[in-house]
Amino acid sequence: MAGIDKVLKVKISAVTASFRLPLIMVGRLPTFVMPPPATIYGNLCAVLGEWFAPEGLEFAYTFTHQGIGEDVELAHVLEFASGRNDKKLGNLPKNVEGSINPQRRQFLFKPEMTLYLRGNSTLLERLHKGFMSPHFAYLLGRTQDLATCHSVEFIELATSDRAFYSHTILPWRLRQFVSVGEPVHMPESINYRCLREPVFERYLQITDKPLRIFGEGPEEDIIFRGEFSNLLVDQTEMKTFLGRDLCRGVWFHPVKGMG
Repeated sequence: MAGIDKVLKVKISAVTASFRLPLIMVGRLPTFVMPPPATIYGNLCAVLGEWFAPEGLEFAYTFTHQGIGEDVELAHVLEFASGRNDKKLGNLPKNVEGSINPQRRQFLFKPEMTLYLRGNSTLLERLHKGFMSPHFAYLLGRTQDLATCHSVEFIELATSDRAFYSHTILPWRLRQFVSVGEPVHMPESINYRCLREPVFERYLQITDKPLRIFGEGPEEDIIFRGEFSNLLVDQTEMKTFLGRDLCRGVWFHPVKGMG
């Protein structure tokens, strides 16, 4: 295996996390089981304390949790009132009125994420310092999902024709070449200039059943080798499959900005 440029590796955990599907606003609110790419950009902005242009910045991650729970929360729905004087308000005009809407929201219990970042060395150094001392409280999901950053370090990835992928997302174009995984439609970015409109992209989600690439043999989970001949792997994380040791594969995606 040959070494390549250094990447930033961050290990994070939380008690809960929730990544709500953006097109579902009322009723039962399900969660993605992995953070959307748009969430990663938002997290990095919180670390630095500002919006930033992520040109050339790429990310990869592994994300696990210990189960999916469900909680009931109250949404306070406000709307314009008649503006007429109200005796209950001491004859003051009633400008707004509201109602309480109970909603069931899914959450992930005890999530853990290993985040890899690759790009401009100056930006990576800023992010390294930011994760060590974030500008805003670090979150893994919503504002109540406070997270802990356990380690931030620069490591070297290696190249190989053998690897395994699990608990991560891969580009959708690989769907036709592999026998595991499931499709997922996630926000790639959020257009903050247009009422926070999500911009979606399809990904291949690899969860508990790993994608194994042995370099040869019928036991592996790919049917075409063209996309898997020069893989990036983290040599510090290794598992054994069918008596063969494989390093964890790391597949990078571009970080999109504000849309």
